Amino acid sequence: MRQRSIIALVALVAVLIVAGGYFSVINPITSHLKYGLDLKGGVTATYQAEPTPGAPVTSQAMTKVVQILSYRVNKLGVSEPVIQQVGRNRVTVDVAGVKHPEQALHYLHQTALLQIKSPSGKVLLTGADLSFAQAGINARSQYVVNLTFNSTGAAKFKAATTKYLGKQLPIYLNGKLVESPVVQSVIPNGKAEMTGGFASLKQAQQTALLLQSGALPVKLKVLSETTVSATLGHQAIVASKRAAAVAIVLIALAMIFWYRLAGFFADIALGVYAFLLLGALWAIHAVLTIPDIAGIILSMGMAVDANVIIFSRVREEMVGGKKPRAAIEVGFRNAIRAIVDSNATTVIAAIILFFLGSGEVKGFALTLMIGIVISLVTAVVLTRQFMRMVADAGWAKIRAVFVG
Repeated sequence: MRQRSIIALVALVAVLIVAGGYFSVINPITSHLKYGLDLKGGVTATYQAEPTPGAPVTSQAMTKVVQILSYRVNKLGVSEPVIQQVGRNRVTVDVAGVKHPEQALHYLHQTALLQIKSPSGKVLLTGADLSFAQAGINARSQYVVNLTFNSTGAAKFKAATTKYLGKQLPIYLNGKLVESPVVQSVIPNGKAEMTGGFASLKQAQQTALLLQSGALPVKLKVLSETTVSATLGHQAIVASKRAAAVAIVLIALAMIFWYRLAGFFADIALGVYAFLLLGALWAIHAVLTIPDIAGIILSMGMAVDANVIIFSRVREEMVGGKKPRAAIEVGFRNAIRAIVDSNATTVIAAIILFFLGSGEVKGFALTLMIGIVISLVTAVVLTRQFMRMVADAGWAKIRAVFVG
């Protein structure tokens, strides 16, 4: 009866410690972690550059494509976007946290070729002559895009307004006539206003941003586009946290049931492991995705497995007649070989995945490696020190409480 009461008390204390640690430490840390688009919601797309007459797909053109897409994504106001070239002529875009995924995808690969022509159709200025474009509302309450040309463009614009004073200068956007304003006076400061019949300020802002980022040097073909709603992402995060909390409590109780007081201290060591792992992910600004969480869960399972191996070896030594302190030392020495062997093979596999994989595979491998290293530290150093303290304090003499 006394043994059961002690076990129940230890279990209650362990659950309270786990719950307190989860809500006061682990949950706040997870709230500040960054999540990928599969958890937070967002868009992912793959584009293939295709040559057009006068615009071949070159390395310089692909570099320009990545720069333009990066500029446009940053203007969406999201954090941690991933825009990278894949192979010779493909680009992948991953954007988490965007509010309107479909609009963002349409906006990313849209072209914005500005041309100002003479009355006879000769191109006088293009978007390459722009230095700035900004949406606004003019004195007639029209939505407009205010254009500011660079020094070269300003000189061209001054020459054009001088030559064609009193005549029309048609403005084209993506080959479509936007408006044909009549030159009222010479414009020397390189500033112009494009009305374009914009239906809203948002439409004018989008056009201004497209002009500001520049026209894409090559045509982009959409290979794949995927959207994840923010609602589904939020539900995934909540479900993951709930599952993690339940799993941690069950693991804590199972360790106490099988290994008594040693299991209690193992639970403390696992709590420290979880805190260090999440802290490391936060420190390196990791962006968590579902595969990353899988890596964390796998590494946590290996941390539990390490403690199980250690306690099994210690139990064998104590059952064999060794004193607690001697059983702990011999048990750890025998267990560490199996632990290092199993973890080493997993780390090697994770390293291969990290260097040969891409995207989410790299994230899984990274979290797995970090988790294994931390689990070795907590199992080999922290748990061992706890058990030594227990043995030195004389508690381990109560074998039924210590080893079951």
